[in-house]
Amino acid sequence: MIRCIEATAHHILIHLPASLSGDPKGYARVSLVHGDTGRDTPTRLVWESTLVEDGCLVFPRRVEDYDLLICRFTVTVDGHPLEGARYVTDLSADASAGHKDLPVKGKPVGTWVTCSDEDMDFYGFGGMMTEINSTWIQTVSPAPEDIPHRWNGKTYYFVRSIMETYDRLMEPCIKRGVPCLVRLINRFSYRLRGSDGALRAVIGHPAYEDTGFVEQMSAFNLRTEEGLDMYCACVDFLCARYADPASPLFCAVIMDVGNEINAQAMWHNAGPMTCKAFMEEYTQQLRLAHLIGLTHNAAHRVNISLDHYFAVPYLPADPLRCYSGRECLAYLAAIGRRDGDFPWGVSYHPYPENLLHPDFYNDQTALPTLDTPRITMKNAELWQYLAVHPALTYRGKARRVLFDEQGFHTDEADPESENKGAYAFMLLWEKMKRCPAIEQFLINRYTDMPLGDEGGLHLGLRYEEGYADDEHLIIHPGPYKKISYAIRDLGTEAEARWLAEAREYVGPALFDSLLTLPPPPPTTYFDDVAGRVGV
Repeated sequence: MIRCIEATAHHILIHLPASLSGDPKGYARVSLVHGDTGRDTPTRLVWESTLVEDGCLVFPRRVEDYDLLICRFTVTVDGHPLEGARYVTDLSADASAGHKDLPVKGKPVGTWVTCSDEDMDFYGFGGMMTEINSTWIQTVSPAPEDIPHRWNGKTYYFVRSIMETYDRLMEPCIKRGVPCLVRLINRFSYRLRGSDGALRAVIGHPAYEDTGFVEQMSAFNLRTEEGLDMYCACVDFLCARYADPASPLFCAVIMDVGNEINAQAMWHNAGPMTCKAFMEEYTQQLRLAHLIGLTHNAAHRVNISLDHYFAVPYLPADPLRCYSGRECLAYLAAIGRRDGDFPWGVSYHPYPENLLHPDFYNDQTALPTLDTPRITMKNAELWQYLAVHPALTYRGKARRVLFDEQGFHTDEADPESENKGAYAFMLLWEKMKRCPAIEQFLINRYTDMPLGDEGGLHLGLRYEEGYADDEHLIIHPGPYKKISYAIRDLGTEAEARWLAEAREYVGPALFDSLLTLPPPPPTTYFDDVAGRVGV
């Protein structure tokens, strides 16, 4: 069985089993993937090799500018296939441009990069996030001023005006050394250039269906070579710009691929398919982003993005369009191990069970078990156990977890709404002190969304006073909400007062009980799914 495929600066080395006898032959193919056929999807042969040196089957790293790093590999011995890894599992030090991590700096709390420079200091944020839409930044009809980028022997173009807006938004992070998580999405609903039809035909998932959901979010297209190349070029461009330690814009070492992918009909649409078929494709999207990111920075990481539905899907009656987070995790772990494991992490969204009610401590479907319908802030400690579950770990090490989206809705008709949000946040803060597996938590959003955007949710730390730009990327901030002052006072003498007030507001017995959740009963669910995948 092949356990290691290593990429160096100049070669791909498939480490062969020591006990191997016979004549091995290796094949490198374009890594297209279709959910129904997975790693056996027919695709173009890039290179074949019979050269064996020091126990490794040797390939060139590049063939006519095509980087075999992103290829799928198979090996036969005397015509019989070897099982094991199909993709690069390890990069040598000389295969990465650098190695520089960006740990959370200060409070493990943050929000969107639309936050003003002054408010970065007001809140003392230690980590931030942004969402970059591939359909905004890429173009197949470039203007003279747009940015060219070479990838695998071809030139791709990125919209300069949009990228420079992102650069400005990330500036407060860059100058403070504060990390910024990048969420890469594929949204079709608005703000496309004139060539949107041609662009969508390339990067949109071929099975995308319009479900009537306003966001029109597509999965990335890895079913065609043109779509795969454009996806990889986009990831490479963003990593070169924001993840390479040598870049003057260096600030991002974590990339979410997609958003809440378990609710794929709404947020990562690939048409109706089983969860396993969907995760065959999604795992490859995540893997390619991982490999490309490592070439720019050995500390770069990729995360799966999941909503708060854990053991049940958002739409239980539609199992081909929505899946439980637990099922997606299980298939990601199993498919990853089957084809060559890689260190993916988790970006989880532990919203209250009803997003309109910030008092998560009253949630009824957030149970202290690993078959809980939801994981919300009430039972967030479950990630302490999931991160180290043997079926989910990476080479025996815990998966890295962060909460990159949650929020506390403010209802202007409810005079207690701001109190509920502020004191719920303080309870979460106290719970997170007991959860070292959770690296940081990011609040959605800095300001409320104007014009009824985001379904009427008002999750901001501040009220809003309308959009400040035509792209609808920047919002004029309004007055601070009470939660803002609670975040400001974390780590100061005033924190104790906030916690005491929160304990009284929630109720001392309930508050205290939620700080000491018992360990959950063991589960075989993840092992059962791994068995179905053949791991």
